[in-house]
Amino acid sequence: MYRWVLYIGIPVVIILPFIVIGRNKSYRDSIKAANASLVSENPKFKKRVIIYKILSVFAMVCLWFAIAVSFVMMSRPVEVKTVSKTLRNRDIFLCLDISDSMDELNQYICDDLKKLVKGLDGERFGITIFCGKSVVLVPLTTDYEYVIAEIDKLQEAFEQSSSYWNWYSDFDYETYEYKYAGTLSDYGSSLIGDGIAGCLFAFPDLRDNPDRARIMIVSTDNEVFGEQLVTVSEATDLCVKYGVKVFALGPDYVVDEENFKRDIEKTGGQYYRIKKQSAVQEVIDAISVTDASDTQEFETLITDKPKLLFYILLISVGLYFAAGRKVRL
Repeated sequence: MYRWVLYIGIPVVIILPFIVIGRNKSYRDSIKAANASLVSENPKFKKRVIIYKILSVFAMVCLWFAIAVSFVMMSRPVEVKTVSKTLRNRDIFLCLDISDSMDELNQYICDDLKKLVKGLDGERFGITIFCGKSVVLVPLTTDYEYVIAEIDKLQEAFEQSSSYWNWYSDFDYETYEYKYAGTLSDYGSSLIGDGIAGCLFAFPDLRDNPDRARIMIVSTDNEVFGEQLVTVSEATDLCVKYGVKVFALGPDYVVDEENFKRDIEKTGGQYYRIKKQSAVQEVIDAISVTDASDTQEFETLITDKPKLLFYILLISVGLYFAAGRKVRL
């Protein structure tokens, strides 16, 4: 990563041995001794001198090697890989009506929705919730574990809300309030058209990338309390305009079911009334066969590789101190 370190280090490492070898080894201000040959000719002394020279050279080589390795480590050696990842060219938004009348249905479908998310492979998935206002709870993402964790939180909130009037000892008001965060409004509740329109414009690049497959899964009973800024019919017209298919799940009783069904199906999606176990699975199956193309995404991964060099440095320094201690360098 930092090649300039090597431009400095290589000349230094090359020059160092010549500086050490070429230094003046004469003893200055020394006291001369007579008859030193008696010692220098001694076989044991000669052997110790040879060992000293070998260890001295070995210690200097270890130090030189440690300096060289240090420069390489400072240059930060890395492994660069370009990884290609196949992504499904499809976005899916879950759009939940979180009014109290929908608690039972929402609680029922959460487990199946988690199965849907677990079965995704590269598609982006997001969650919006609405009552009086629409809120993006999870922006489109491929972090499926995070999506499932948020569905778990919503499921717990629906369970608490279902038992709101029973007030049992384990009731958790904070969990109950989670589903309402940011969705309450003075204009009313269960504003279905506003919820669908809000979810629609949570899709990124609606205008710039019209070829991308986009799907919305709406859970609602279509029971409006208040004045909507956008009707369901107007909201689904916008979905048609931007090519977003809407799949709707409704409880046993849906207000104005015939018109609601017509509005949903004009987007190219389907309407399902939850009256049998397979209804949610049918939605999942219908979504799985909608058009989606594969796109290749390339990512460059940079991984530091200091491990081997660190071990070499550690060994070199250790040997230097061991040899240096032996010859008292």
